[in-house]
Amino acid sequence: MALALLAILIVLVLGTLAPELARLRQFLWLRGWLGWLAQRVGDQGLWASEFGLALVLLPLVALIALVDWTLGGALHGLLRFVFALVVLYLCWGPRDLDEDARRASRAETADDRTEALRSLGGSATEAPVRSGDLVDGVFAAGLARWFGPIFWFVAFGPAGAAAYRLTQLLAHSPELRRLLPAAQNEAAERLHAALAWLPAQLMTLALALASDFDAVGKAWREHHEAHGQGLLHLDLGFLSATARACVDLDDEEFVSADGKPIKDEAVEEARRLLWRLLIAWLAMLSVIVLAGWAS
Repeated sequence: MALALLAILIVLVLGTLAPELARLRQFLWLRGWLGWLAQRVGDQGLWASEFGLALVLLPLVALIALVDWTLGGALHGLLRFVFALVVLYLCWGPRDLDEDARRASRAETADDRTEALRSLGGSATEAPVRSGDLVDGVFAAGLARWFGPIFWFVAFGPAGAAAYRLTQLLAHSPELRRLLPAAQNEAAERLHAALAWLPAQLMTLALALASDFDAVGKAWREHHEAHGQGLLHLDLGFLSATARACVDLDDEEFVSADGKPIKDEAVEEARRLLWRLLIAWLAMLSVIVLAGWAS
């Protein structure tokens, strides 16, 4: 746990001091892997079914787990730590979330806001883009870029972080989705929602503790009641609902009646809240580490 915390801190520092290294976070090889699999087993029924997703993910995750296990005793675990650090860095991001959120908060035109939403991983479904859409994008990106990889890295090491990132890419990358059968696309979406559910719930809990507990709790309950969902439902919309409850969205429209931009602080509030959540998570990990040492 202590080494996992150290790896997370190093990745954060590298992202700040050496942003140019982010270009290494490329998964272009995944296209080749999907193409190779399609050529070898594309004519078989398994590949066209949702179970074909296992052929994509399991060999890659198993290989990372095998390398991690093999390096366990080398140089007193140093090589294993370096390997885990490299995998976590590659699974982080890939873009700088803080920079994308800052750009979104400073967008001054409708085109700027649309582009900012795309940078956060969202897509504009209507014009103009509202502040609420950008707040949703900031928190969704926070889950995908920061908190999802952190949770699965702490839980299962580099194999866990890689499994989350690969699933997230297969579920949401348009280019990769075109290379998969429709059944596998649906399976990837469900698997990603399942992997993201617990980190999203923990983000909501941290948001309640770091912001307005009553507002977050009320938004969380109302979302589930409005959609008739139980606690274990994989719809992650509760994250957006709770995030919106903690920011000021009075000026939700991007343009006023006379066409002039309306500036507000909602997106900047969302960016600051994400950092508070990250600090809360790291503080909790530190407490767990200290408790382990004390015992």
